[in-house]
Amino acid sequence: MTYSDNREIEGRIFHLAKEFRVALFEKDLLVEKSIQNIYRNFKVFLRAKVDHDKVKRQPTTIEGLPPQIQASHNKLVEQLSAVDQLLAERKSRYLLGNAMTEYDCELLPRLHHMRIVGRYLLNFDIPHNFIYLWNYILTGYRTAAFIESSPADQDILHHYKEQLNIFTNQRETLQAPTKTHTLPEDVLNDIRRLGLDH
Repeated sequence: MTYSDNREIEGRIFHLAKEFRVALFEKDLLVEKSIQNIYRNFKVFLRAKVDHDKVKRQPTTIEGLPPQIQASHNKLVEQLSAVDQLLAERKSRYLLGNAMTEYDCELLPRLHHMRIVGRYLLNFDIPHNFIYLWNYILTGYRTAAFIESSPADQDILHHYKEQLNIFTNQRETLQAPTKTHTLPEDVLNDIRRLGLDH
C-alpha cells in the first residue's frame, strides 16, 4: 500500500505509534509553551538583523544593534534558556523522556537551522552556557534519522538566503556539501564534565 497524502501518512504514523505504544504524539503543555514561538522569534530576529546589516553594508555585532533588534535577540535567547532549564529539570534525552516525540521532530531541525544560519548570516550562536540544550542538540546529532534527513549546510543557507533576497555567489553553490553535526569544543567539555555525554 502506498500513501501519498500527508493526512494519510500522518494518520498511518499515528495508528502505528498507538499500536506499538510509542509516545510519538504525547502532549505536554509545558513543552508546547516552551517551544511554540522559538522558530517564529528566530525568524523575526533574522529578518531584522539581515535588513539592518544590508543598510549598514556589513555585519553588526549583537551589542551594536538598535534596541528593537536587540530586544528580538533577547527574546529568542530567553526562550532558548527556558528550554535549557526544562531539559535540566527533566534530566532526559528528549523533551518528554528518553524517546523522541513529535516535539523533538519539530524542535531539533529548527535548532540546527538556527546554528547554521546564525553562524553564517547573523554572527549568532546558541549561548554556550546552555549546556542541557546543547546536550539535546548532540543527542539529535547522534540520531540516525536526524543525520540522514538533515540537509547540507549549503542547502540550509541557500534556502534562507532565497527567503531574505541575499545574493548567493556561484562558488557557494559549487562547494562540496558539508553537514555540521559537531559541537563547539568548550560546550562538549562541559557536557562531559557534567556526565551528560552518554
